[in-house]
Amino acid sequence: MLILLALVAPAFGQRNVEERLNRLEARVDSLLSILRGQGEQPSEVIRDSVNLRFGMSGAMGTILDKRYFVINHNNAWKIPYWVAYCLTGLDLEGTVGRTDDFRPDPELPVGSRAELADYRNSGYDRGHNAPAADFKRSREAMSTTFLLSNMCPQTPRLNRQTWAYLESQVRKMTKEKGRAWIVTGNVFMRPDSQFVEPSDFIGTNNVAVPTHCFKAVLFLDENGNYSMYGFIIPNLRDDIPGKPADYLLKVDRLESITGCDFFPLLDDSVENRLENTIQRWPR
Repeated sequence: MLILLALVAPAFGQRNVEERLNRLEARVDSLLSILRGQGEQPSEVIRDSVNLRFGMSGAMGTILDKRYFVINHNNAWKIPYWVAYCLTGLDLEGTVGRTDDFRPDPELPVGSRAELADYRNSGYDRGHNAPAADFKRSREAMSTTFLLSNMCPQTPRLNRQTWAYLESQVRKMTKEKGRAWIVTGNVFMRPDSQFVEPSDFIGTNNVAVPTHCFKAVLFLDENGNYSMYGFIIPNLRDDIPGKPADYLLKVDRLESITGCDFFPLLDDSVENRLENTIQRWPR
């Protein structure tokens, strides 16, 4: 099904010309006709979205363009492989509060999606992949983050502590640098970093509980300089030791663990250098 997205005005106040042009650039990119993924067939057209300016990290599942972010959804596990979006300092100036309107994704058929009852009394939080606090720019953007297709079962220890702190650090860095492309996802692996099939599920729809959650971030500052970071953090019920900086790793290593290829449209010389470098992350 071919979808056309409507152009909308900036959500708040008068902005200077440069800010308006930045916002218009994002909206024009999002106006492209997008063929939404059906079944397990990924879309090619969606790669022109501003959220995927540097390419798709992989297309193993159903591709869902939510305008504000793109989801690669695993219909068997009922969680995302990954969720990707562009974030700017201007986006973070919004003041919209949480809508908390958690709901199943109507784009996914019953039986291929998580339902509210799956999380109820499960002991797991409905953990956002694209975090609500990144989408305060409008009520629509905020509400979209509460689709269950943007969720995975996270322990309270992860969701409310280490992961929340990492998300806040990414927002702070985005404000400092100007713009970021963020890919957040879920993986199942043994302590030796080898992939395993999911073994823990919640609800009657068997929503898979990831063993780890990951994040890859590409920043672009006002001088045209790129920086890249990768994180993978265990989804533990007990205390998760350390801070996000303790879970920093080379993006190349994160790719080998997850099977993703992050930011593949970045110039090869830049991509190869950044993927094999660990840059300092604040504590």
